[in-house]
Amino acid sequence: MSVHITIDKVVVVPAGKEGLPDNDPGLPVIAVFPGGLGVEILNLHFVPQILGTTAIPAGSYSQVRLILAPNQPDLSNYVILADNPGVKLPLKTPSAQQSGLKIVGNFTVTAGAGNSILLDFNPSDAIVFAGNSGNIILKPTGIRIIQVFNSLANAGAVFGFIRSPLFQSWSSASVAVVPRDPAAAAVTAGVVFSNFSSPSVWKSPFTAFLPPSGSAAVPSAHYKVFVQAYRDTAQSVPTFKHYSSSPFTVVAGVDTPVPPDGTVLLVP
Repeated sequence: MSVHITIDKVVVVPAGKEGLPDNDPGLPVIAVFPGGLGVEILNLHFVPQILGTTAIPAGSYSQVRLILAPNQPDLSNYVILADNPGVKLPLKTPSAQQSGLKIVGNFTVTAGAGNSILLDFNPSDAIVFAGNSGNIILKPTGIRIIQVFNSLANAGAVFGFIRSPLFQSWSSASVAVVPRDPAAAAVTAGVVFSNFSSPSVWKSPFTAFLPPSGSAAVPSAHYKVFVQAYRDTAQSVPTFKHYSSSPFTVVAGVDTPVPPDGTVLLVP
């Protein structure tokens, strides 16, 4: 399955101004895309796409609004199912063309500093097949705002390429990056989806931006990557053994492969 949306504008909402319309001058505009910016959501788990950068007032914010393009005369927001790849099914986005797809979550903008937030889509919650009506709905409750650290400029990254042996299929995988020494809760986690490629390889890349090892945000010396792959998108049928990487360090401004060479090989 693939999920496509077209974004016309991105605005953020200061705390206390949630009732304002998206065109109110009190709501800072992050980006405007003449003609719309097409985004394939399911390709973006751990593969960030920058939606915009601008200077906005410091303070507390409570929403990000994505103003989507209308589905007329052509489909701008749609779903393609794996078993019917030639057909675009309209994605219902209630009010997203007028007041915006309202993504709720608190974040803080600090004066005189670069501030970054991530929008994390959980397709299991964000994409809803509405019973017998046949409607497919995009719900903002399946999208969360993450403010992991102050700036991507101060971050490092870990990247990997998940794959399985020949003829071993998998649909989705949960990926978590967890600090160690001392152990702590996952800094980031999410879901990636496999792509089939010749010869008979099911694969998916992922990237996670992280605070450097030993920083104030994450004082732990090392990280580890954990992966569990599933046969279905509902993540109810584990297909492979739980994967745990060797410990590794993250350095600001450096892309670090999952040890030893960036390959996460799933074992049936």
